Amino acid sequence: MSGKVSTTILGREEISGKKYPMIVEKVILLAGLILFILTFSDVFGQFDNKLISSLVAFIIYPFMILFTTEMIGRTIQKVHNDN
Repeated sequence: MSGKVSTTILGREEISGKKYPMIVEKVILLAGLILFILTFSDVFGQFDNKLISSLVAFIIYPFMILFTTEMIGRTIQKVHNDN
C-alpha cells in the first residue's frame, strides 16, 4: 500500500503511509487494565474515609491510568509517523 497515490475531492494527491501498529496501543491499554485490577485495592486502602477512598480508587485512579496509556499511545504514534 505504501506509495499508492489517491486524490481527494479537491484534487489534492495524498500518499498512503505505512501501517500504524494498533496492536501496540491495545497491549498498552490491556497493561493499564491489568495494572488497575492488581492495584486498586492498595489505592482504596490509602484513605480512612470510605467516600474519599471510593472516589480516588474508582474514578481518579482509573482516569490517571487511562490518561497515561493514552499519552504513551500518542507518543508512539508521533514517533512512528515522524519520518
